Amino acid sequence: MVFDKMSPIAIAEKIGERLKQARLNADLTQAEVASRTGLNRRTILNAEKGCVQLKNLVAILVSLGM
Repeated sequence: MVFDKMSPIAIAEKIGERLKQARLNADLTQAEVASRTGLNRRTILNAEKGCVQLKNLVAILVSLGM
């Protein structure tokens, strides 16, 4: 995939998709990731849609061991 040909919104959405897939691969629910990170489930849902603050993204990635 060539990110330089994608819009920032498309890249954010793709990151969200990959984040969701990583969570599913780890066999975790959004609620479980939320509990691990101290964030709420809505924040996890938004992250998986590509709308997330950087500090929250980092917390989610750490909780998934990425």
